[in-house]
Amino acid sequence: MLVVVFFAGAATMRLWDVLQKNRRPVAEVQPVETESVLLLDMKNAQAPQDVSEVDSEGETKEITVPSQLTKLELSGVEKIISRSGAEFAPQENTDNADKEPINVGTDSYPPAPTAAAETAPASKISLIEAPVQPLLITSTEEYRTFKRRARGNYPEANFATQQVLVLESTSNLPDKVFEIDSVREEDGKLVVRYRVNVFGLDKKTNTHAAVVISKRDLPLELKQII
Repeated sequence: MLVVVFFAGAATMRLWDVLQKNRRPVAEVQPVETESVLLLDMKNAQAPQDVSEVDSEGETKEITVPSQLTKLELSGVEKIISRSGAEFAPQENTDNADKEPINVGTDSYPPAPTAAAETAPASKISLIEAPVQPLLITSTEEYRTFKRRARGNYPEANFATQQVLVLESTSNLPDKVFEIDSVREEDGKLVVRYRVNVFGLDKKTNTHAAVVISKRDLPLELKQII
C-alpha cells in the first residue's frame, strides 16, 4: 500500500514540474540597434494557396453610371417668376430646341458699330455766345482812366508804338468771362480770337481781358472760338 502511495506522489510531482515549465514567460527579444534597413525581397515571392493574383496591366473596362438627373415636367405652367421679379417661360421641348441651329444673321441683330463710331466721342462742348465790344487804349491818359474802374494787374505799354486792346461785355455777364486767345493780321484786318469762359471767375484777379498790340490803323474783327 505504501509503495502505491509513493509512486502516485512521485507521478504527481513530475506532472507539476512539467506544468510549471510550460507556464514560464518567454524571454523578451531586445531590439538590435543598427543603421541598416531591412528590405523585403518580393522578386521570388509566391502568393499563398487558394489566392488568385489580379492583373493590373490588363485593359481597363469602362463603367458607365446612369445619370441621376430627372427632367421636370412643367405641364400647365405658363411662366415662372423669380424672387427678383424676372419672368421666365418654361421650354416645352428641349430636345428639339437643342437640335435647331441658332440664327445669328443680321435680320435678328443690329449691325455692329464701326471702329470710327466706337472711338469718336460725343462732343459735349457748346459755344456760349455773349455780346462783346473791343476797347482800344492808345494813350497813357486813357489807360489811367481805364484802371480807375478796372481791378487787377495789367501789362505796361509804350504808347508811342503800342496800344492796349480790352474786351468789354455789353450784357449782364461780367467782363472777366472773356479770354483773348490771339491777335493776328489777316487780309488787311486785325482778327481777334477770343473765347467765353464762365468757369473759375472767382479765381480771376483781373476784371477785364487786356493785351498789348502794335499800334496800327487797321479795322478790328472779333471771332469767338471754343
